[in-house]
Amino acid sequence: MTGAQPRPGRAEPVEQFHATSGRFVGMASLGVIAALLAYLALTMQTVTGLRVGAGLVFFAVLVWVTQLRPRATAYEEELHLRNSVRDATLPLVLIDGVRVGRMLNVWVGKERYVCVGIGAPLRTMVRAKTRGPSSLLGWDRLEAYTEESTPPDPDQIATSYPDFVERRIVGLVEDARRRSGSDEAAEDQRPREVWAWPEIIALCLTGALLLVTLLL
Repeated sequence: MTGAQPRPGRAEPVEQFHATSGRFVGMASLGVIAALLAYLALTMQTVTGLRVGAGLVFFAVLVWVTQLRPRATAYEEELHLRNSVRDATLPLVLIDGVRVGRMLNVWVGKERYVCVGIGAPLRTMVRAKTRGPSSLLGWDRLEAYTEESTPPDPDQIATSYPDFVERRIVGLVEDARRRSGSDEAAEDQRPREVWAWPEIIALCLTGALLLVTLLL
């Protein structure tokens, strides 16, 4: 299933940020559902089997939408945030702040955009609070992160993945701003949000199928 597709002509991804939670549970759940559906098809060809099968299909779509679909992808000029049923595409030159808390938060002016698939563990957030607030990075503070924005080496275990995501996006924003040369270059750009219609339709259809089977 796919949601909003990249804009035609967009370059290849610069960085694909994997989800920090839900992947194992999501894949394991889909595997169990597939096995159960195969078992039902072979051994329970009744109305009850149909109801259970419809419920499993609806649950599979729900698992995809909530556990596996959310992620973030950075392109040379844009950051694409993919959530359960709504996506946002943000020009990098417009981004004013980045923060990874329970989810990835990106600010464009006063507007906040999120990616629910990327977040920091609660214990990491508690430790971060002792270092002082950093929920919104102003452009006067981005310069301090520039040198730390490159991906860490495998042996740099002190940097957590949420920290890497935050610093990497900040570095990409800095690179995009340097390439743009002036604020006028961003005047015709704006964030875009779109609904993930394939997922929404799949949820509606499988939900309706489950309801119909329950009424049989």
